[in-house]
Order: sequence, then C-alpha cells, then structure tokens
Amino acid sequence: MYLIEDDPRQVERLRANLQSLQPYPKNLAVNVCCADSRSYVPDLIRGLKTVSPSFFLIDPYGHPLPIPVINDILRRGRTEALINLMWFRINMDLSNPLMRVHLDELFGVDTWSQQPFMRMRGTERERTFLEYFRGQMACKFMLPFKVRYDVEDNQGGDRTKYYLLHVSNHVKAVLLMKEVMWPLGDEDGTFDFSGESQGVLISSTPTVQELERILLSQFKGTEVGFDELRERTWRLPFIEKHYREAVKRLDGKGVVIRRITSKRTGIKGQDRIRFT
Repeated sequence: MYLIEDDPRQVERLRANLQSLQPYPKNLAVNVCCADSRSYVPDLIRGLKTVSPSFFLIDPYGHPLPIPVINDILRRGRTEALINLMWFRINMDLSNPLMRVHLDELFGVDTWSQQPFMRMRGTERERTFLEYFRGQMACKFMLPFKVRYDVEDNQGGDRTKYYLLHVSNHVKAVLLMKEVMWPLGDEDGTFDFSGESQGVLISSTPTVQELERILLSQFKGTEVGFDELRERTWRLPFIEKHYREAVKRLDGKGVVIRRITSKRTGIKGQDRIRFT
C-alpha cells in the first residue's frame, strides 16, 4: 500500500495515526511517501509489475493527478480507480479565469473551456460535465456515486457535493463495486448518500418490480446466462440479489429457467434464462 501526500505535516499526522494499526499483517507492506503525486505516481506505475492487480484512490483536483496520468493507470490492466471528483469546487472554478490553470492541469488540455457545459447551469451543467469527464477517461466502465450536501454543511436542498467515480475496464469490477457500495448507503437497501433530502445514487429508488419490467422488455425472445444478464445491464441500480429475486418471480410467467450452475431452486452463474 502506497499513501502519497505532499504536505510534511499531514505525513507526520498520518504516520502517527497508523501506529495504532501496527504490527501490520505479514503480507502487507505500507509505504507512506512525502512526495508530489504528479511526479511520484508516474514513476511508481512504471515500476509496478504488469501482472499485479491494483486499486487506486485518487483526488485529481485538490491534489492534482491529471487525467492523462489516470489513463496511464487504467491502461495497465487489472486496475481499478475510485476518483473523488469535487464537483462543488470545480463548478465554482469553471468560470473563474484565475482557476483556469488548475482545470488545464486536470484535463491535460485547454479544450474543456470550449465545451457546452460552460454555457449551462444547474443539473444540466452537472450532467453534461460528467459526460465530458467520462469521455476523457480510458475506461469501458464508469459508475458514478453521487454524494449530496449534509445538514452539517449548512447547504440547502439536495445538491451534489462530490462524486465518487469508480472506473475500470472489466465488467466484473463494476459489478463487484455495486455489491460493495449498496449496503453503505445512508438508508438501508439503497444507493443513497447524505443530504437533507434523500435521493438515490443512480436514478430512482430501485424496486424488484421495476427490474422485472426492464428484463422482460430488454431480453424478450432471447436466452441468456444469469451472469451475462447482470453484465449486459451493469448500469442499472441493482445488485445480484435483486436479479435473483426478479428472475425467480418471473419463473413460469414469461421466463423459463434451465439450471446449470445451481441446483433445484437456486439461480446463479451459468444458469440459462429464456424470456418467452
């Protein structure tokens, strides 16, 4: 584990707090580095074994790590990243000439200033900026987790404070991240995170009934494996247990299940589902 910080005071505080976790397990090495991530991380990437799976936690704006460097990380293979995208700060800085240098550094180019979101406001600007950011990433999958303002922030409404963007190039990574994030929502059984007015992370509060309707419509007249079903609909705000429940409820009502991986009443893996 590499923990990189360029402020010596923060490094000392971090080292002091890590004392309580020691001794570390024998298979864990923790390296606390006082360094500028802009130069340290590229050198680190070049020195990593290409076969080693890795997970990066990145704040690309407050502690700059440009998108071109993030893309070099993602091109390694077997690599995921969770990006802290501080939308509230970026939104304020977009139209500030004094902050242009920071955004130039973030994107690695200055063409961001010519994009449509610069003439937009509110949720339209937020959505369009996120789409543009997604388009700059060298990844097949980007799953946005929206974190809203909390009551402690003295901000009204349910505006976005920041995003946690999970980016990867393998569908199993994004499916696993959904499983990880689901139980961490503020409200049990949702993707909700913070805010005075609880909304949901991806679209609307997900229900199994909605998933049933989506699957019947999208896969009508086809046969597909259970895992493949989840992979092809990875953007939906549902996790494995929802798919299992939805398919079981549809069994005999427009769906025929042929069990290959599971036994009797189970449903998983390579089990085949035919939508009649």
